[in-house]
Amino acid sequence: MFATDVRFNCIRVTDMRDTYEKKSENKVLRRARIRRRNEHRNMMIRFILSLVIVMMITTFTLSLRSFALAKDRSEPTYKYYTAYTVQPGDSLSSIASEYISDEYSSSHKYISEVVSINHLISASDIKAGQVIYIPYYSTELK
Repeated sequence: MFATDVRFNCIRVTDMRDTYEKKSENKVLRRARIRRRNEHRNMMIRFILSLVIVMMITTFTLSLRSFALAKDRSEPTYKYYTAYTVQPGDSLSSIASEYISDEYSSSHKYISEVVSINHLISASDIKAGQVIYIPYYSTELK
């Protein structure tokens, strides 16, 4: 009778050890599952915040652009041409600095247009006394 009690107790201790190990393994698995769930949630939050930030920047940029376009529409500009007599010492660069406006992105583009309008070979192809036509912009309707 004593021998069976010892065997029964050994089985019981082994069962208790197995149960404890299963519980601790379940805790580890549960913690890993919770960690993965939290990482996934954090990743989704970062993605949504990034998307919101991109949308806000896009909206802000488009509103600035539409504001600038609305400002341009409120004050129409008209393109005109005037005859200009080249003075001694004049160059197309000096003439461009007098007549260029915001409609041109650079003086090079303005000078290229003057060369094209006047059928010049190059920008240095002007002489004192020569009459050339130069473009300019104005808000006045003439």
